[in-house]
Amino acid sequence: MILLYHASRINFSIYLDHGSGKHRTLINVTELSESLGPDYCSTLLGFYIFTGEDCTSAFKGKGKVNPLKKLEKTPKLHKAFRQLGADWMVTDELQEEMESFTCIMYGQARMTSVDTVRVKMMRKMIGADKVLDSKSKVDLERLPPPKVCLIPHVQRANYRVAFYKRADKAITESPKPHDPGMGWEKTGEEEVLEPVWAIGPILPPSLVEVLAQRAVRRARSS
Repeated sequence: MILLYHASRINFSIYLDHGSGKHRTLINVTELSESLGPDYCSTLLGFYIFTGEDCTSAFKGKGKVNPLKKLEKTPKLHKAFRQLGADWMVTDELQEEMESFTCIMYGQARMTSVDTVRVKMMRKMIGADKVLDSKSKVDLERLPPPKVCLIPHVQRANYRVAFYKRADKAITESPKPHDPGMGWEKTGEEEVLEPVWAIGPILPPSLVEVLAQRAVRRARSS
């Protein structure tokens, strides 16, 4: 994806040696980049990092194929993914657009708040006329991340894309990953660099209590 993004700016043909033996092929990256166009290549780079790569977490069970199909059907958000990495700080507008796409990934194209989507999906799991209790069948892995988690995720994705977009430069002036708004922090006495997983409470206290009761019940029955 990085090479595809930069290919149109390089004045010679680029080939990627892929596979081995009978399955070895040469992919003309320059030709592919020209066929897709620079705007879409930039969109793909932002999308690839946002949906998960080496240093950015992925969305559980979503992968890349289905989210990409949904993105292709939502051209108004292509610009948002192109804007990832354009600057080191994420604007409020870009954050909102990334949140809107996250709602789309979870099948809620008419919603723009991941927290509202979480509530809707939980109500469906619990039952329309039922109250959440320790016996409710709630699979938290199926829910989108809450906004307090999505914000630092977008910041990390933006930070990574910013570096990739500047990969053609020998020297780049950049903030440190643990600087405010970059999505990472230093923790412990050794100051280990770790992701900022959330900027606030992930679950409401009432749900934490219900999950604790369920854990106790399971422990007693085992």
